[in-house]
Amino acid sequence: MTKAFLMCMFMLLLACSRPQRIAEEAGAIRDLAESSRQRFVAHQDTAGEAEQVEIIDRSSAIAVHAAGVQDVEPPILQTVELVAVAVAVVAAVVLAWQLGLGILLRRLFGWIPERERSAAKLLRESVAGETNLREAVAVMRAQDPLFDAAYRRPTWKASSVQSGSR
Repeated sequence: MTKAFLMCMFMLLLACSRPQRIAEEAGAIRDLAESSRQRFVAHQDTAGEAEQVEIIDRSSAIAVHAAGVQDVEPPILQTVELVAVAVAVVAAVVLAWQLGLGILLRRLFGWIPERERSAAKLLRESVAGETNLREAVAVMRAQDPLFDAAYRRPTWKASSVQSGSR
């Protein structure tokens, strides 16, 4: 969790506009120099006041020059953005599949997995009398562990669920 937080902070740091940060810092220096200059004036220190005036002038010049600085995006940031988008797409697909939208998409496109097709074929043959029903159930149990677990589950649980729904 901490690594993820640090990575997000690093990405935010890279994404900040450097000229804007330079101008903000120059403004903060100017504000500090103004308050310091007022104290030098109150103590009648002309040398200190002259230094503060020079600091104020230079910070104003920095703010003006910062407007002409072109912000360049680091190449690694483009790669990080691409990876983040890819991870988000994969996460969205997995989430959609887990929410059951995958089954809906399968039905829309008519794709039926091989296991279900073979089970349906066996059941059709057993209904038509070509295959024994026991053989069909045995093959289905061998192919699908979840079906096998449901088949072996005691019937009292199923009957108690049915009696509770009446």
